[in-house]
Amino acid sequence: MIKSILTPTRNRPANCERFIKSVYNSARTKKNVEMLFYVDSDDPAIDAYKSLHWHAQKEYEGFKKIEFVFGDPMSVSVSWNIIAEKCIGDVLIMGNDDLVYQTDGWDEKLDQELDQYKQDKVYVAWMNDGINGDRHCAFPIVSREWYKCLGRFTPGTFNFGYNDTWIFEVGKMLDRLHYIPFIKAEHLHFSVGKSDMDDTYAHNRTKEKGNLYAKDQVLFNKTRAARMDDRDKLRRLITIGKATKLYPQIIDEELKENFTFYDVNILEKEWAPAAHKLKEDPHPWQVEQYKKLCESIDKNGMTHPIIVNASDYRVLRGNQRVWYCIDKGIQMIGAYAIKDDDLDLYIQKTYINKKDYPL
Repeated sequence: MIKSILTPTRNRPANCERFIKSVYNSARTKKNVEMLFYVDSDDPAIDAYKSLHWHAQKEYEGFKKIEFVFGDPMSVSVSWNIIAEKCIGDVLIMGNDDLVYQTDGWDEKLDQELDQYKQDKVYVAWMNDGINGDRHCAFPIVSREWYKCLGRFTPGTFNFGYNDTWIFEVGKMLDRLHYIPFIKAEHLHFSVGKSDMDDTYAHNRTKEKGNLYAKDQVLFNKTRAARMDDRDKLRRLITIGKATKLYPQIIDEELKENFTFYDVNILEKEWAPAAHKLKEDPHPWQVEQYKKLCESIDKNGMTHPIIVNASDYRVLRGNQRVWYCIDKGIQMIGAYAIKDDDLDLYIQKTYINKKDYPL
């Protein structure tokens, strides 16, 4: 699995390279690791960051990718999402410029730990940061499926803090927390004497903005309902993971963002549930057609996803395949969830002929 380590950084280019070097030296499969950083355009050390960006491309070329994104000054709650949108990882890891990865082969060990969630890929994992242990997840690790389900990595609403706590609490609601004590990523934080209070720490705690961490605590306490919404969305992923499914063999690269699974019992089928699953009074050739479709799926599988109207669950293409699932006791079917206006594009991409269902 590709691991994407996502890190907003400010006025700490030296610490940032220390972090990069620690990740690079301790990873066994470097080509499966990418590191993305966000730097505010008003950063006092922006020139040093730009130099580090070019230096890192050569020095750490074994990585899948290493990139610095320079943009408007904004909260880390927003900048984390900006770089998350650019990442390609199967696993998204919250990083920080005061971290040092210490465990050799952390990447392969992480793969092994997360393998137990392969059914639905819903989890909040975290490494041993040398401060919090299993009490709190300061640097959450989530899957791409988690990210796609919620449409974001962090809430995007905080000034500075509580992004980690938000993710941690959602994971706790789902009973999907996973602490990994033997992978050490030490947090060299000033609060426990592992570093000095510097301008970056002070930037969000003591300067003219006021204590943004305290303001975020107030906001966090008012937004539990939003975290419950996140929980409910992710529960659907867990349900999908446990259900029996009819998978398509082909998911078009251009359409995959609209691919999902639907419970066959909630879909609005076009035809009545007669014996052949087409009409109440079928022609003999229609009965034979449905029979051959079922035999073909039994032998060869389903070629393309069905097409479903995302707003009202109407089956726009694939009624017979839905009835096949119902007949066979299959709970969910692979589908493109679309708007009616987009139907022509999808039908062209999923046109069915005798080669798809040869019997």
